[in-house]
Amino acid sequence: MPRRTYVTNMPDKTGAFMLATKIIARHNGNIVRVSYNKAVDLHTLFIDVEAQEDKLALIAGELGSVGYLNEKISETRVVVVNIKIPDKPSSVLPILRILDRYGINISYINSSSNNTEFQDFKMGLLIENPGIIKLLLEEISESYQIDIVDYDDAENSLDNTIFYIRLANEMQKLMHLSTETTMEFIAESNRIWQVHQEKGENPKKVFEYIRRFANFISLHRDGNFKADIEKVKISPQVTLYNIQPPCGSNTYVLEAENELVLVDTGYTIYQGEIFEIFSKLFGDWQAKLKRVYISHADVDHCGLLAKLGNTEICVNRKSAENLKRQYLGIPDYREHNEVGLGYSKLSRIISGYIPPDTENFTILDRGDIPEEHRELLHIGDFSVADLDFEVLEGSGGHVYGEMVFVNRKFGVAFTGDLLVNISGFSPERAEFNSLAPYLMNSVNSDSAKATEMRRQILSLAEEAGEAVQKPCMICGGHGPLSIIVNHRLQKMPGVENVAL
Repeated sequence: MPRRTYVTNMPDKTGAFMLATKIIARHNGNIVRVSYNKAVDLHTLFIDVEAQEDKLALIAGELGSVGYLNEKISETRVVVVNIKIPDKPSSVLPILRILDRYGINISYINSSSNNTEFQDFKMGLLIENPGIIKLLLEEISESYQIDIVDYDDAENSLDNTIFYIRLANEMQKLMHLSTETTMEFIAESNRIWQVHQEKGENPKKVFEYIRRFANFISLHRDGNFKADIEKVKISPQVTLYNIQPPCGSNTYVLEAENELVLVDTGYTIYQGEIFEIFSKLFGDWQAKLKRVYISHADVDHCGLLAKLGNTEICVNRKSAENLKRQYLGIPDYREHNEVGLGYSKLSRIISGYIPPDTENFTILDRGDIPEEHRELLHIGDFSVADLDFEVLEGSGGHVYGEMVFVNRKFGVAFTGDLLVNISGFSPERAEFNSLAPYLMNSVNSDSAKATEMRRQILSLAEEAGEAVQKPCMICGGHGPLSIIVNHRLQKMPGVENVAL
């Protein structure tokens, strides 16, 4: 059943929510989620409704007709002022009359007697038309001393009258979003907050993590995009490049004489920067690029799939189903719960993710693969020049459809996010990679399964290393090329670092 989130701006009065529910019920809508917290935002209420598409549109129309549907982003800002008012009865009334004449609402007010002739009234004024600020302050100053107080955004980041408006304004400017996408951003931010609220988390912390996540990805572009590039010859015919962006997953390039093969592709937002790196490393990369393999169908590993063109996209059946769900606009397997749904949708918005057309995928599965299994399962094979890879499917501990690609002859394993050298992260990447586990509660769909998959991959890699009498090279979904020493990952020595 189709679902839609309505971001509503309801009056703070009895019966407001009842009216909304009557409108929804009249069109056979089923409310599946409601989120409202006066301490965060006095007016904004989020309602998820399931109904037929035509009914969802009618519900939106009626909510809009009664003034409940928040379809635009106000330019409302808060101006904090301190006004010296005589400490005697009714002295504040002239100020209130001026504010009423200008149509100004008070966000908050704070005052107390201090044993002098005056009280300091600190007021937060909601200004929708910045052009009136000067006139307003001049009129007040004709009667009372007034000072503008520097607005401390950190201290007042949860102003509970217009918090979501302020968040929307901030994110829209940061990412150049349309109004519709901005409203979706704050709806998904609220979805994440609602899950954390049930655990007793502080809203300031939750929304600060969301802000950091958006800023990290958005601000590391163009001149701020600093990728680390590792290069190593892994067989007589193939050279491997590991491109580590400042945010998101690695992009691996296997370079053979007549072709380039990618493993994972990072975030969509960095397509220009990654393509520029390709051009500098390979020159005619577009003519040579033939295939791309993904370790799993998360948006930070599939960002370029819709952008490459004339490139064979190779996936297993489960990842293909995941990507098809994304393409059709229905929840994928990462989005089976509220926190996964909120984080995944935020990631799509922030990174500009566009799902690939799923019609012409090459499916790697050989034969019927069980829906559920506990072991790393050999499901297929592929080759790049003199490298023959086994395709192993995981149990879904990280995400449904996860895969590992292993070459035993030369001791190479692409492990996706099932095995990552966290200790090898740069401080910046470590900080960025700390955000998702908090916002999602865990990056894994099933932590117990993920732990078992990690154990099996370590065992497999150690066996492969013993067979070739050298440590197996681990190509994780994030971080540097690594090897296993005493059952632990450490950065691989002797790797060439490429400067462009």
